[in-house]
Amino acid sequence: MLYKISDMNVIEEKVEKINKQLNEIEVKKNKELFLTEMKKIGIEKLPYSYTALKQFIDAETMSYHYNKHYKGYVEKLNKALSKGKYGDLELEDIIKNIGKYNKTIRNNAGGAFNHALFWKMLTPTTQKPSGEVYKKIVSQFKTLANFKIKFEEVAKEGFGSGWVWLVLSNNKTLKIVTTPNQDNPLMNIIKNGGYPLLGLDLWEHAYYLKYRNKRDEYIKNFWKCVNWEFVNQLYSMKTNKTLTESVRINQLIMEQKSEKCSPSITEEIRKVFNSNPTVKYIYKQSIDRILKEVFPNNYYGVNEYGEGEMSGIYDLETQGRSVINKLNTNYSCFCVLLNDINTVLKRQGVEPIYLIGKSKTEQNQGTEKFVKIIDKFKERIFNTDSSTFLNLMSILNQTNKWGDAREDLVVKKLKPIFGEKNVTKVGQLGSREDMIGGIDCVINIDGVKNTAQIKPFTYTKNTNGFVSVFGSGNVKKYNTDLLIFANSKGQILIFKNSDSKIINGTFVFPENNLIYTVD
Repeated sequence: MLYKISDMNVIEEKVEKINKQLNEIEVKKNKELFLTEMKKIGIEKLPYSYTALKQFIDAETMSYHYNKHYKGYVEKLNKALSKGKYGDLELEDIIKNIGKYNKTIRNNAGGAFNHALFWKMLTPTTQKPSGEVYKKIVSQFKTLANFKIKFEEVAKEGFGSGWVWLVLSNNKTLKIVTTPNQDNPLMNIIKNGGYPLLGLDLWEHAYYLKYRNKRDEYIKNFWKCVNWEFVNQLYSMKTNKTLTESVRINQLIMEQKSEKCSPSITEEIRKVFNSNPTVKYIYKQSIDRILKEVFPNNYYGVNEYGEGEMSGIYDLETQGRSVINKLNTNYSCFCVLLNDINTVLKRQGVEPIYLIGKSKTEQNQGTEKFVKIIDKFKERIFNTDSSTFLNLMSILNQTNKWGDAREDLVVKKLKPIFGEKNVTKVGQLGSREDMIGGIDCVINIDGVKNTAQIKPFTYTKNTNGFVSVFGSGNVKKYNTDLLIFANSKGQILIFKNSDSKIINGTFVFPENNLIYTVD
């Protein structure tokens, strides 16, 4: 069949229109998929092998229990949630407010939550009870043996499928309770419930392949694998609003490896970070709050960790103040987080967050959206197994080492100039002097004490009687007498801090404020 040119043009227009419609449908579908993914409940990783608990349960039962039953609860729960407009939910929030959900969600949410706890309550190594829970048990039950007898009695009395729990009641006393099916003591429909500390699955699928009808033997052997350390951890968290610190979802925010930003992109983000104070403020306030929520057991207020210690996260990677406290002002980490989140958004057909080259209003709006996503995925991002978290900690540790090395080098090079006793390093990770005053060292010049902040720089530029210092991190006002800059070549510039300005994220000084140059 022959077509006129005009007819062909009409056909091409129709094909183009159809392709455009199909593309719009696909984009919409991807966005809907992303929104569904955002509210999915993750699967808790089994913290040991299927054979690890052989003194309590066999590998075949463990495999079926984990892969068929537990994962089945999670899958059915997500399917049920996808049918309703429930928003982005945490599993524990569903449990605590279970009364407003249907029976399908109740059963499967309970199954998912109970088992996520149960895996953590077991350990391959037999542990001797100790800590606050042990003291509480002895105080109420007289002896540990009495407690075990009572726990076993209550477990044996339970008829049919369910769980037996040791819970902390609202009046701060321990009690042993049972719940039917997959109900949990935290559910708002459970009368006289409580905060679960220890639980045992009494469903037949949990033991029947190994013990058959000998459920009493299964209950007896439970004590060989109780993870008392985890029980104590739950007890210590009783005043916190969530259990999710101990029952983290190991699902990462992204499947691919988290990468550092390129030097050029990092530099552009540094300019945004330092030239727009609102961006830095929004990010800092949000990160401070999020870290406090994600690591409640590691957060201490002023003087709580020790006299003179500032508030923040402690004992995370090693004993003492954690480098993660510097996340709130580190533009390299800001860049990594933004890059990782944008990778996920792009993959799902959602518009990425662009800050570079945007107006300050657009940057502020983009940063608000950025921190909301961080908040939404905080349990995934700040999971210690997360690729993003490991990348952030690597950058922070490296930056901290460079900062210490830079300060040590400056102090070492200044001592021969001003005198051994006249130059003293003050700042340390989280010190009050550094955090409040920004003081890294003190220099006595001609009998006058001068406080100083030490910063990195890459190059300087002299214009109309002013010196601009480029390449410095976290550009802000410091209440010190001096600002000292050191570059990778060992050059040191010492400026009087009076009359200094910050213009477009760069320190600017009158030329006569440069009082010393050390090569």
